Amino acid sequence: MEEKFLNHQDYLRVKTLESYKILDTLPEEMYDDITLLASCICDMPIVLLSLIDDKRQFFKSKVGIDLQGTPIEHSVCFHALLSNEELFEVPDLRKDDRFQNNPLVENNPNLVSYFGVPLQNSAGIAFGTLCVISQEEPKTISEEKKQILKRLAKQVVYLLELRRQNFELKRYQEEVEYYSKQMEEFAHTAAHDLRAPLRAVKSFLQLIEMKREGQVDEKEKKYFDFIYTNIDTMNQLIVDLLDYAKSDSKIDEKESIDLNEFIIQIFHNLVEHHHLSNSSLKIKEMPTLSFSKLALHMIFYNLIDNSLKYRSQEKDLELKIGYDSDLFNHYFEVEDNGIGIAAEYYESIFKPFKRLHTKSEYAGSGLGLASVKKIIQKLGGTITVKSVLGKGTKFTVAIPKE
Repeated sequence: MEEKFLNHQDYLRVKTLESYKILDTLPEEMYDDITLLASCICDMPIVLLSLIDDKRQFFKSKVGIDLQGTPIEHSVCFHALLSNEELFEVPDLRKDDRFQNNPLVENNPNLVSYFGVPLQNSAGIAFGTLCVISQEEPKTISEEKKQILKRLAKQVVYLLELRRQNFELKRYQEEVEYYSKQMEEFAHTAAHDLRAPLRAVKSFLQLIEMKREGQVDEKEKKYFDFIYTNIDTMNQLIVDLLDYAKSDSKIDEKESIDLNEFIIQIFHNLVEHHHLSNSSLKIKEMPTLSFSKLALHMIFYNLIDNSLKYRSQEKDLELKIGYDSDLFNHYFEVEDNGIGIAAEYYESIFKPFKRLHTKSEYAGSGLGLASVKKIIQKLGGTITVKSVLGKGTKFTVAIPKE
């Protein structure tokens, strides 16, 4: 088999065309509009958008000719690339030693005058041309039309660059989805593997406690309570880490959700979890939405849990949840009368593991609000906070409508 060796320029040109994924593709209106415009402006019967690899030229768009391409040996456009000129001109191909024996000149379509602008990317690599060609007899074009032809060639390059960027963006999105899935699977496995030893430790601790029932003094009881507290803290951290990983998972699965029942249920579950009786919820009439249940549960669970955790010890907790909407967004407000947040911490509270208090003061892993912001951003929304120390905090969530 005969081997084909590419010089460096050929290699760069081929790699550039591969990045556009354009060779042998079907006609597209946006390129056909440019070639038709060039034909009308320059008053030429033939216009070619020619892309040249190491063996042939492919006509992505064409006017006045039926060919899909030609071997590189018959390509006048290839000479345009080699010329390094902004506009390659041949007044009469029939009288030029380089082209007079070209079958496209000698026979149909009988090419005569050629004006071609090399297509170059930002790295200066020329990979094709936009050219106008006369038939049967010589023709020329004015300087003004030559400048227009150059501008049209730039538009072709812009379109090809957008095409390449779209492919790169799609590939990046696919990679992100793949790694997000891998991360979620890892988080599930890690959570299971980490929680199993904790359950074992707690079970054996309970067995020891039962065996020594009636023999445990106050000091030992404090030790047991300390161990239990740390086991529960570690277990909650694992759960929060799993929720944080889930916020990268798919949230496209939608179902009909009555937000009134949905939020009230979350509130009562959390009140029972925290063993609180001095807490009240005032909720504005909410709509029924077709939405991701995972996303809404993570948002409201963590915001309500945050209010319950950071309640004031001097007064009953009053929690208000409001709703509004416009043409573009759903707006939710979660407002409490808790201990409040200093203005300098408005940004940092949404960072993973960022805590404003010690664990002995308030329980938590520092992942709740980080998970909320992460999933809201994935939905294309925003979350903001306003607070007054000693008076309370209000979170405002905006989520785009479908």
